[in-house]
Amino acid sequence: MKRILAIAQLNLLEIFRDRSELVSVIGLPLLLTWVFGAAFGAGGAGRPLVVPVADLDRSAYSAVVVAAIDDPAASDAVRVSEASARALVAEGTNGAALIIPEDFSERLEAGDDARIIVVRDPGSEGARAVAELAEGAARRAHANVTAARVAMGPLGGSESMSDLFEYADTFWEPKPPVAVESRVVLASEARANELEAPANTQYSLGFTVFFVMMVALGSAGGVLEERELGTLRRLLAAPVRRAEVLLGKTLGVAFVASFEAAMLVGFGALVFGVPWGSDPAAVALLLLSLVLASTGLGVMISAFVRTRSQMSAVTPVLSTALAMLGGCYWPIEITTPLMQQIAKLTPTGWAMIGLKDVVARGMGIEAALLPAAVLLAFGGVTLAIGVTRLKLE
Repeated sequence: MKRILAIAQLNLLEIFRDRSELVSVIGLPLLLTWVFGAAFGAGGAGRPLVVPVADLDRSAYSAVVVAAIDDPAASDAVRVSEASARALVAEGTNGAALIIPEDFSERLEAGDDARIIVVRDPGSEGARAVAELAEGAARRAHANVTAARVAMGPLGGSESMSDLFEYADTFWEPKPPVAVESRVVLASEARANELEAPANTQYSLGFTVFFVMMVALGSAGGVLEERELGTLRRLLAAPVRRAEVLLGKTLGVAFVASFEAAMLVGFGALVFGVPWGSDPAAVALLLLSLVLASTGLGVMISAFVRTRSQMSAVTPVLSTALAMLGGCYWPIEITTPLMQQIAKLTPTGWAMIGLKDVVARGMGIEAALLPAAVLLAFGGVTLAIGVTRLKLE
């Protein structure tokens, strides 16, 4: 057993001695995970939508409208002149702006078609969000003035319309009386709480699966390089059995893949706050199963190709294809039903199913059992084929 572990440890140490290997195993995975996670997930989170607002009415009514738009969690209302609001949209600085006309309060009190004007760039993606904010503010103002008008009757005119309007508006804080909860229902099948994974979590999970697979395939190619250099022949001449060499090299590939998985899990947790630790046992089971599946595939491919250069050509193509088919680069739920079924023919697809259920959707270890079983079966079959066919000389 000591000989097997020594051979496996040597495989891991060789990575840290080669700078090019360090870049491909450590630098590139961390960089791509950060770039995609930040650009499509964390990069847009927490930044409110800036909405230029030209309040020409400057009344208690328009102030309520501006306050409804100025939500610290979602949008930031910036007061500007009407000319500036139109110029910001025309120049492309902002996708849309709001203009509250001078007669807004008069029309609102009279119940005479009060309007909030949205100036928008038809090519802007943010213009729709601004229009929805304006719709919400208009409904809030309409509800307030309706409540104020109803209350004026019993009060006999002792309170002004504007005072009653402002009082009615206080019932919207800290939470509105009616709220809308938006939930994304998956196109394939309802899973767990029916929520898609946040973008940064999707990319953290996806690139973890992808790079564990790619690094395992690349590490398995080291056996071919040692065979070409003759170091395997010298190793076999030592008092070491062939089975020990095979097990040592295979365990070495698993060590490298495990290191990659641990590194990317820690990076995702620290940088993007991915909840990897919500069920550590389930996550560990899935990752270990993925490591075995990746190791088995790497050993099997190295048994069928002849040279390290051939392995180097196959590795990026195969790992990228499996990542694309398995939903590592984008949520598999947005693809066609056919592609979702194809994903279940790949180890990456099953790894993503299990990890998203456990990590992103908060399911327990029961959600990890089937994906882990499929990955273990895949790894066992490919490893058996690879070990039996791999030539060390």
